[in-house]
Amino acid sequence: MRTVFFIAICWLLLLPLESWATTLRLSTDIDLLVLDGKKVSSSLLRGADSLELDNGPHQLVFRVEKNIRANAREQRLYISPPLIVSFDTKEVSQVNFNLPRIENDKESEEFDLAPHLQLLDGNAAVIPVKVDVLPVKVTPQGIDYEQDTQFYNKSGKVASIKGFATMMADDSSLLSRATELDVPPQSETLTEQRLKYWFLQADKSTRERFLQWVKDNPGQ
Repeated sequence: MRTVFFIAICWLLLLPLESWATTLRLSTDIDLLVLDGKKVSSSLLRGADSLELDNGPHQLVFRVEKNIRANAREQRLYISPPLIVSFDTKEVSQVNFNLPRIENDKESEEFDLAPHLQLLDGNAAVIPVKVDVLPVKVTPQGIDYEQDTQFYNKSGKVASIKGFATMMADDSSLLSRATELDVPPQSETLTEQRLKYWFLQADKSTRERFLQWVKDNPGQ
């Protein structure tokens, strides 16, 4: 029944029926802000050490946050500018952050001037990435990282992915309410979570018609 359910909703959204899954390993030094053009819910990350992603192009917006030495006796919290990183997980099963050494003021200043990092797969091989600093607009309400990411993706800059800017217009409401992206089972990919969301929005008769269509068209 689970297979039939998944195939039916794939047909609904015209998405591929098969995909690889990629595990994004989270780091305590990374504050993830936006994932694939969408703001990340705090409850999505609470207590999680990884996220399951679809296989394909992805984009992260995050800040590096860690305690560094201010002097021999004191530490302070370093927060980097928001960074935007785009990469592709084709045939990659795991993604790990590999940050440069940032332990003191000098190293943090160097990172601010020339942010650089690596993403490594499960075999410690380097995944090609495009890295940039995300320009943000500060308003009385704060910073809207999702909106700033949308503007960036429409700009054609080095780490932009226009497909994510377009997709935001279609389902940006997903994160404005308690949906599947708030507390996802770790075994599910984001695509599967979205598929379930849209299936649950349909009325009973629509669901039944889709399930019947799958039974009548098992090879599609």
